[in-house]
Amino acid sequence: MKSVVSFAAALAVAAAPFSSYAAPQVCADCVKANMEVLTSDALRGRACGTEDEHAAARFVADKLKSYGVRGAGPDGAHLQRVDYQVLTYAAPPALSVGAIRFTQGDSVVLMNPKAEASGEIVVLGPASDPAVAAGKVVVLDGAVSANVSGPIFRAGAIALVVAATEPVLTNWADLATRAPPAGDGGSRNTIFATPEAYQALRAAAGQIATIAAPRGAPLTKTTYNVLGLIPGKAADADKHAILLSAHYDHVGVRGGAIYRGANDDASGTAAVLELARILAKEAPSKRTVQFALFGCEEAGGHGAKYFLAHPPLPLGDIAANLEFEMIGLPDPQRPKTLMLTGWERSNLGPTLKAQGADIGPDLYPEQNFFARSDNYALALRGVVAQTISAWPTPPTYHDKTDDLAHIDLGFMTGVIQSMVKPVRWLLNSDFRPEWNAGQKP
Repeated sequence: MKSVVSFAAALAVAAAPFSSYAAPQVCADCVKANMEVLTSDALRGRACGTEDEHAAARFVADKLKSYGVRGAGPDGAHLQRVDYQVLTYAAPPALSVGAIRFTQGDSVVLMNPKAEASGEIVVLGPASDPAVAAGKVVVLDGAVSANVSGPIFRAGAIALVVAATEPVLTNWADLATRAPPAGDGGSRNTIFATPEAYQALRAAAGQIATIAAPRGAPLTKTTYNVLGLIPGKAADADKHAILLSAHYDHVGVRGGAIYRGANDDASGTAAVLELARILAKEAPSKRTVQFALFGCEEAGGHGAKYFLAHPPLPLGDIAANLEFEMIGLPDPQRPKTLMLTGWERSNLGPTLKAQGADIGPDLYPEQNFFARSDNYALALRGVVAQTISAWPTPPTYHDKTDDLAHIDLGFMTGVIQSMVKPVRWLLNSDFRPEWNAGQKP
């Protein structure tokens, strides 16, 4: 993702955000303490399916218990166990062109490779006709973006080769060599190549490239959702519940470095925890409020998918879902305003804005953030589910610099404070958001 300005400059433009919400409901020390634990050495980046992630789940569950929030999992527990399967490789994936062979984790990283595929190599630029990509291995001549890659894959490309720097290869290699995603990987196989491998593949235009990724036996792994609930006082409180959510996992350890995921998404997790603390201390709201901290968002959304199949309350009874993700840094383009992904899709955002939320449209529609968090799985099932974010494209994104030192805790506390009044209103109103015409996913 692109960087708009330097990190230091980003902090400078947000000296006193959200000053109109100075009421002391939010406990800044509580937010900081929770962030310190979630980003600590002990949790090692909270990678999906690891004991580090499980320890993070237990910490979050214990916090909800300490606030007096009821468990909403099986038998009233705070933890909902999620067993899921991933495929493994019987041998390292490889890309071959004639006598040249590029092996996974060496000079290339193949994401989502099918078990076997082959096609002619073509070189396409951003202005090329995407139809040419059908059945081809496309070497992209230019910067990759959703605007470029989307049409190429929709046209039926077998794979898309992009030039990558060594840090990018290192970041992806641990994930890509461990196991492919569940299923057959689909057609969206992006191949990150070192500059040398990229040039060799570019020079091989017109030749046939073969991708081989023999499958091994499925591997069963476990993650956990952390679920809480504060019952509403209305007779039909459960029929109009509000779900506040975030994902607590990140990407773990890569290249020997801990990727702490402070902004993505310890910040959102801390926000949901703080809202839970505040709401648990108050008199019951009209509506029931649910809390869901999902596991394994970064590796397939396994937690959210399981939640859909085993919801604490029927999905039709969830009036709205607000996901909190990446709220730890102000966007230099709009340093005092949050964004709601899919703003134009429903009447939820404008209604919250009318109730005092410092919120506005998504400034990055080309990135399709609406479909890139756990809210999307719920939205596909009809729930008006959208994500609140601040700056979703900082230079720390999925980088080892996404640590507590690179979080603006004052800004983040202001973000949480700015949502207290609108969330309270939502919980005590009769408003049920709806999708705008033609905008339901």
